[in-house]
Amino acid sequence: MYLSLSLTHNCQLRCDYCYAGKKHHKVISKETILNAIALTFKIPMQKLEFGLFGGEPLLEWELFVWATEQVEAEATKRNIPLIKTVTTNGLLLTPDRVDWLRAHGFYVVVSLDGNKAMHNTHRQHANHQGSFEEVVKGIEQLQRRYGDGEYTVVSVVTPQNIHHLNDSVAYLFEQLQIKKIHLSLNYYGEWAEDDEAMEAYRDIYHNLGAYVIEQYRQGRVIDIDIIDDKIKTQISGGCAICSFGERKIAVAVSGNLYPCERLIGDDEGDLSIGNVYEGFDQSRRSGLIAQRGNSNVECRDCPLRERCMNSCGCTNYTLTGQINMTHGVVCFFQKLFIEVADRVASTLYREKNRIFLEKFYGG
Repeated sequence: MYLSLSLTHNCQLRCDYCYAGKKHHKVISKETILNAIALTFKIPMQKLEFGLFGGEPLLEWELFVWATEQVEAEATKRNIPLIKTVTTNGLLLTPDRVDWLRAHGFYVVVSLDGNKAMHNTHRQHANHQGSFEEVVKGIEQLQRRYGDGEYTVVSVVTPQNIHHLNDSVAYLFEQLQIKKIHLSLNYYGEWAEDDEAMEAYRDIYHNLGAYVIEQYRQGRVIDIDIIDDKIKTQISGGCAICSFGERKIAVAVSGNLYPCERLIGDDEGDLSIGNVYEGFDQSRRSGLIAQRGNSNVECRDCPLRERCMNSCGCTNYTLTGQINMTHGVVCFFQKLFIEVADRVASTLYREKNRIFLEKFYGG
C-alpha cells in the first residue's frame, strides 16, 4: 500500500512544468492527516510506503515531523513494515533536518534537473532567478549523512532543456558523485514531431546509452532509471501494472483522495475518489480501477507493449483525457528508451561485463 500526503500547496520555486498546481499558502490540517492515516490502516496490507510531498513539504517541517511520528506509531502498533520517502526541491536540507531524515530512515528524492544550464531553464524563483546553487548545497548536506543508493536525484527532461541532457548526466555522476539518477521526461511538453527533431532526440538518448556503456567498462556503477528499468522489463518479461487508485492513495491538503499524487494539481476534484472524512467513493474508485490499462488499437499488436508505460493512468489522463488511452509522444519515447536500453544490455552482456552481470543477473 502507498500513502502520499500533500502537506502544502506552497513552494519557494515557480517551475513552469510543475504538475502540483498554483502555489499558495494552504496547509493540510492535523485532523486531515489523522483521518488519512486511520483510513489507510483499515486497508489490509503487508507493508506501507509513506510519501510526503507538496508543494515543498519541508516548508512545513514541524508538521512533517508530527505526521511521520503518527504513521510510525500506527505501523509499529500493527507490526507493518514502513518505507518512507520525501520528495523535495532541496533548498531546505539543513544539517539538522538531514540528520533527522536519516535517523527516521527516509529515502530522499531531490529535484535537480542537471547542470546549471539545464536546471535553471525551468527551476526558478518567482523573480526568475535560478535555484541551481541552492539545490547543490542541499545535496552536499545530504551526502554527508546519506550513502550511495539511499537517495536519488530527479531530473526533468523537457523540449527546452533536452540538449543539455548528456552534459548534465556527466556532471551529476562525475562532479556531484550522484550514482542514482532518475530522468523524468515531461511528456506534457510541446515536443516537436518533425523528422529532424525526432532524430535529434534519438541521438541524444543513444549518446546517453554510449556513456553508460563506457562507465561500466571503466568499472563504475551508474543507475539511470530509464535504462535500468527497461533492461529489467526485458529480463522479467514486462512492466508492473500501475496501482492507480487501488494500492495507491494520494491525499490533498483539503483531504480529498486521488488515485495518484500527480493528479491533485489545484485540487479541483476532477478525479477525486473520496475524502478522508467520508471515506472512498467506492463507485467512482471501482470505475477508475476497471478502466486501468491500455485500449489503444495501435498498441495491441506492438511487440513492446508489455515493456511500455502505456498504462500509466495519470500520464494518459493528462495527455488524452482518458486513463486507458495513451499518446503518441509516450509511444515514441518509450520505444526509444527500450531501444537504448537493449543496446546497452546486449553490448555489456556480450562483453561479459562483471558489474553489469552482477547488477542484473546476480553474478
